[in-house]
Amino acid sequence: MSSLTEIIKKIQDSQPAEINLQLLEGGSVQLKCVYKESEAPNFFLVFPPKQLPANIDTSKGCLVAIKGQEQSITFKAGIEEIKGDRILELFAQKTIDPLTLRTYYRADLRSPISASYEPGPEERAKPWNFSGETLDLSGGGVLAIFPNEFPNKQRILVHIPLPNTDNKEIRCLAHVVLTQRLRKERWKIALQFDNLSQKERDFIVSCCLSEQRRQLREKVQLSQEDL
Repeated sequence: MSSLTEIIKKIQDSQPAEINLQLLEGGSVQLKCVYKESEAPNFFLVFPPKQLPANIDTSKGCLVAIKGQEQSITFKAGIEEIKGDRILELFAQKTIDPLTLRTYYRADLRSPISASYEPGPEERAKPWNFSGETLDLSGGGVLAIFPNEFPNKQRILVHIPLPNTDNKEIRCLAHVVLTQRLRKERWKIALQFDNLSQKERDFIVSCCLSEQRRQLREKVQLSQEDL
């Protein structure tokens, strides 16, 4: 914990931040906020008016990303106290590599995927919609190839039809955790799902396991044909 405490101490006050909060009825919500110093490893997050939900599950940990000028840091935190309707006091528990945020089982899966963004009434950003193909899928997120880099990183609507599931599909909000430029004007983009219920996550994991079993059966059949 001492090393984590030192990391928290080095974060400058009033840095922009984001948090993924778990809700009592299941699912989660992604919110922007501002980091404020406290006695490390504790810290405060300050939210805009009327943004903080009333149904936060304070018994569960949450993911916090601090957006520094030179680099960002992501860590898991516990909720110490809700102070009024705009402030959370939290305590850092462990740092997390953004590439490992999708902690659920992943399966190699090829499926069409669309990602779109609709700006709010007071935003100047333009709406967009890109189509691509998934590389792998988990209950926590998806890795896919797109023809463009996303102009926005948050509040992205994702639509993925799931193969071999009687027309089941994923429709949810997500945010970008990884962007990598490839050759031939292609982009590899990893998205973390934000507002899936536990039931929906469990269903996706079940689909991933079914896909793995299908792929193993195909490999066994090909091996037998080569004998």
